[in-house]
Amino acid sequence: MKSIKSKIIVFSILATLIPSLGLGILAFQQNETMISENVTRELRALANHASRELDLWTKDQVYIARELSTSKILIEGLSQLNQADNKPLIQQIILEHYLKSVHNKLDTVLELTVIDTEGKIIASNMATPVIESLPPNWPESASIQGNVVIPPHWDDAYSTATLSISVPVLSIDDYILGALIVTFDLRYVQPSLKDSVKSPPGDVLLLDKNGNVMLASHTLAHDETNPSLSLAPEVLQRLQDNPGEFEMFPGLHQEKAIGLAYTSEQPPITIIASRSHESIYATWIQQRNLFIGFISTLLLIVAAIAFRMGHAIVVPLQRLICATERIVKGDLNVELNTTQQNEMGQLTQMFNQMTDKLRQNQAEINAASTAMQLKNQLLETLSITDSLTGLYNRNKLNLIINDQLARYARNKRPFAVLMIDVDYFKALNDSLGHVAGDEILTAVAKKIFHCIRSVDFAARYGGDEFILILTETTVDEAMKTAERIRSHVANIYCNAINNTVQVTLSIGIIQSEPEDTSLTILLSRVDSALYEAKHAGRNQAYCMQPKPSAA
Repeated sequence: MKSIKSKIIVFSILATLIPSLGLGILAFQQNETMISENVTRELRALANHASRELDLWTKDQVYIARELSTSKILIEGLSQLNQADNKPLIQQIILEHYLKSVHNKLDTVLELTVIDTEGKIIASNMATPVIESLPPNWPESASIQGNVVIPPHWDDAYSTATLSISVPVLSIDDYILGALIVTFDLRYVQPSLKDSVKSPPGDVLLLDKNGNVMLASHTLAHDETNPSLSLAPEVLQRLQDNPGEFEMFPGLHQEKAIGLAYTSEQPPITIIASRSHESIYATWIQQRNLFIGFISTLLLIVAAIAFRMGHAIVVPLQRLICATERIVKGDLNVELNTTQQNEMGQLTQMFNQMTDKLRQNQAEINAASTAMQLKNQLLETLSITDSLTGLYNRNKLNLIINDQLARYARNKRPFAVLMIDVDYFKALNDSLGHVAGDEILTAVAKKIFHCIRSVDFAARYGGDEFILILTETTVDEAMKTAERIRSHVANIYCNAINNTVQVTLSIGIIQSEPEDTSLTILLSRVDSALYEAKHAGRNQAYCMQPKPSAA
């Protein structure tokens, strides 16, 4: 059970904590919503800027590739290679020399390769050019679409991300002679992905179609731009399925990050704008910690004040509780001193008056309790004994016999039952009077009780009949007890007639057997034995021998 002091303290803490936490949680939720909206808006601006700059840069490179494809040297070289009477080797040398000279003038270009209409390499500025895979229907699509942008990817040969553009080389009469494949270094687009002054905080990542990180707006370590570094497929799928929507995901180094994605079709690049979760919520977390510290300090102050108030109330109550506990344990010599003039003082005075009254009534209660115990003992005795003879009555006899039958069923130890009848008692009662008859029955009962053991039971069965239960006794031993009883009751002195009366008994004896499954069967058998004793002339004991057990 909680004390009043603890309840006061708990109430004070809850009264302070609930409104404070409610207002704090509401404020922090609103603050978090504003942070999320601002971050989403900033990331969208960052991603849009990167997408726009990437698109402009790609258009510039496409323009460069188209300009190179219209070079007179390139067109004449491919035209002469298609003629059978020219030497291919000389034309290839001329084209390679031209491609190398162009490569030296263009910083963004990594490789220039010329192929024929069948995709065979004619010339390149590299000794071992990287073969870019063109669409299967390249000649037809080139005549319709013009240039073909090959999806950007990480190039292990150059250790950088590359963008390749295939531009058809046309003859003077617009006949496709072949194609010029220009491979650009994507690192040159990195400075323009994010404006260091105008762009909001955050990073921009460029991912290829497989989700591998190719380029980032910030300066990356060497091992951060390679195909082995990529976002988890499920994270990338969520970002691509919800373009421009706020998502939280593990960053490149498994730190928590927040970002959104846009997918560019030309070239096929996924642009992700992201920020570190820690940098976004650093101020929010700092304010939360300050709020928790403030609430904790306030709770300590409120708890201290509540403790003092509770102490002033609880101490007098505690004295009353201790005094009451002594009274509950039986010590009525309790008296409390008080100088208070308030309700607590009045309660203490009434407590002292109550204690005086309890002391006065204790003697009366003890006396009444003693008398009640004596009466209860008497009632208990009367409920199981015969009022005339003092032996057990018939109800108690039934319980005793049922208990003995249960014991016999468990341990197979026999017990003997004796049914005793006073011979010609009706004639004695009629001739000597009822008072003398009752005195004779009482005397017979006393003689019977003194002739049995303390473990045996004697009961008045009804009228002038008695039943004895001799525990763990055979019929032979019971016969000896029966004869002893007959000899003891032969002469009884009767005060009512001031003379000795000769009393004889008829006794039936049986021993418990397996067939005695109920009280009725047992009493029926002993009654039959008593009948045999009477039929044989009375004043004798008849023993019904048990049936021999099966071998």
